[in-house]
Amino acid sequence: MNDDLPRLIEALRHALQRSVAPELQSDFARGQLAAVHDILGKLAGMAVWDPAARSAQAEALRTGLARFEARAVQAGQRLPAVPGRPDADELAAAEARMRARVDWLDASADDLGAALHAELDAIVRQALREQLLVERKRIPLTDFGAMTAAASSAPKD
Repeated sequence: MNDDLPRLIEALRHALQRSVAPELQSDFARGQLAAVHDILGKLAGMAVWDPAARSAQAEALRTGLARFEARAVQAGQRLPAVPGRPDADELAAAEARMRARVDWLDASADDLGAALHAELDAIVRQALREQLLVERKRIPLTDFGAMTAAASSAPKD
């Protein structure tokens, strides 16, 4: 992604500060504006495509898939081949492979036995959790305390 969206968001923040902030009369309105500034600032950072994050997500899935496949083979299961797409990026390819393994797991539930099915399902859930953690690290926490502080410390008319 290019930087047009983050620049647009910054322009919005400046316009709000320049045009809207001077017109606000209440602490509540100033607090709401502070919240909008906070959220827009965080969105600007999150809108930038991060190839390192996508790569880390793909690695989390590949690691989980390797554990899943090794455990299934160790238990004597024959896993179907997963066709790859030559045009898929590494995250899309890992996601497609994970979908295929989950489909196999769901279709094979009766044949696997409860214990093996639960173990393989836990491996899938852990891999998906690890992938999600990579994404969650890119989402900054909202500081609601700072928003209310901004409203109460704003100059009163």
